[in-house]
Amino acid sequence: MKTQSKKHLIVACLMFAMFGGCKKGENAPETSGTKTEANAQVASLTTTAFTNITTTGAMSGGIITDKGSSAVTDQGICWSTSPKPTIEGKKVGVVSINGAGVFASQLTGLAASTKYYVRAFVVNKAGIAYGNEIELTTASIASATFGFSPMYIIGSTVAAADIEVLTDGGDAVTERGIVYASSPNPTISNSKVKHNNAGLGKFRVSLKDLSPKTTYYARAYAINAKGTSYSNDVTFKTIAKGNFTYTFNKSQNPGAEELAAYGRLQVAIDSAVWYFNNYTSVTKHVYLNYVDGVPTADANNQGWMRFGTNSSYQNLRTMLHEVSHTLGTGTSSWWSSTLVNGKLQAPSVTAILRLITNDNTAQISGDSQHYWPYGLNQNSEVTSSWDFTYTCLIIEAMRKDGLTQFSGAYTP
Repeated sequence: MKTQSKKHLIVACLMFAMFGGCKKGENAPETSGTKTEANAQVASLTTTAFTNITTTGAMSGGIITDKGSSAVTDQGICWSTSPKPTIEGKKVGVVSINGAGVFASQLTGLAASTKYYVRAFVVNKAGIAYGNEIELTTASIASATFGFSPMYIIGSTVAAADIEVLTDGGDAVTERGIVYASSPNPTISNSKVKHNNAGLGKFRVSLKDLSPKTTYYARAYAINAKGTSYSNDVTFKTIAKGNFTYTFNKSQNPGAEELAAYGRLQVAIDSAVWYFNNYTSVTKHVYLNYVDGVPTADANNQGWMRFGTNSSYQNLRTMLHEVSHTLGTGTSSWWSSTLVNGKLQAPSVTAILRLITNDNTAQISGDSQHYWPYGLNQNSEVTSSWDFTYTCLIIEAMRKDGLTQFSGAYTP
């Protein structure tokens, strides 16, 4: 009997060990991974609220309230467009952490106007623990915004505009430029000039093939994922087209050196014709001469211009400078009466100079013959081809202020 009782006891103990240890209805914490030590515990944490929400991302993170039974080996946030995201899907680590168990993570690469489900996570030897789930809806893509400076680079058939894309609306600007028409609110279906570069920032665009003495409406535009955004209308009016012509007096039998000078001067005078006919309304005929013995170049208000043998003066800078003398700068009674104590008292000139320089105190300085800035008195004064344009704009402003005796009547 004793032997049989012992057998029954052993069987009972084995059955209890196999079936008596589990109870139905118990819920274990949401974890994953294999426990590697007795009584191992996952961490406890909460997911922090979102900040800096944009069209493509946001900041979140977590607060670890209990790191569990072992050191934290990984932490961050995970997300999905479906509830209960896990680290098997999209996840990212931390960008900052402090000793109190608070960490921050940056979500990137999201889609605009989209709902996401986000949870913080912490990993230790016991497995993966997740924080509470929170929802994020990314921002919608908005219209781009602009800064559009007053248009002051205006000629008869050409103009230019200085524009800045201030904000992109939350999505990259893939194209930017200007649209224009002779009626208000032009769109990209009208005349359009696309700038070479996309994105934010300042840029300048040039308009060509305009009609003289015509009012135009212009708007900046930018294209992002939302579509095409436009600035407010900016109006401008082109000036009358110039009538600048020349006679080039040449020798009948020029030598090689003289022929080379003729080539340089031909390029310079033809370029000057383009600038004065497109950026001023002057009416003037000049006589171009190559004269051995003239040290640099000179001109009078009757249109007679002489260039010497020094090739460094046989260029567009000098040509525009000398043409200005033929129009009356430094060679007319208007000049001598308007120049007071070394400053030109000409309101239109001062206004255009301040737009060019973006300096509300700027004023043209001068002496009995020359003016500055943009008088093109030396080759060193030229920093870009825009300096040639600025000279013409100042000449046209001088004409508006009364410099017309040797350049034809000013007709707005």
